[in-house]
Amino acid sequence: MDTPSPAAELSEEAAAMRALSDLLGREQACLSAGDADGCAALLEEKAVLVAAMAGHASLRHRRLAEKGFPADEQGMRYWLATAPPAACAAWDALMAVTREAHELNRVNGVLLGQLAARNRRALEALGAAGSATGLYGPAGQADYAPPRAARVVG
Repeated sequence: MDTPSPAAELSEEAAAMRALSDLLGREQACLSAGDADGCAALLEEKAVLVAAMAGHASLRHRRLAEKGFPADEQGMRYWLATAPPAACAAWDALMAVTREAHELNRVNGVLLGQLAARNRRALEALGAAGSATGLYGPAGQADYAPPRAARVVG
């Protein structure tokens, strides 16, 4: 019995990647708006989609190996050199949506870095506004220094 083609589920893989790309677009909107709760609400769906993508790639790699090709993207390129045109077109469609998702993910990383830097600066400003330690004493004095921990002698 012949093993199924490595391209047998490329349309399903592309659909899963499109769903991930759409989710990354929603995540970008949340990041742009500074909506941390909105971003957090997407995490579970994102994890499910990433797991689905990993499953598709694993199946494709296994099918490549069963046909004697390396079980990776290079093996897919080798296999595509002799594949029917429909398989090549399906692969090209998957790669197009993958590039789109990759760019969305890259931009989201930049936005996340900017938000983290803004939060860090805000926290630093809050700490500097009080005193050197950023702490107040029991009577409200700004020059409070917390008690030192007992020294361990040994």
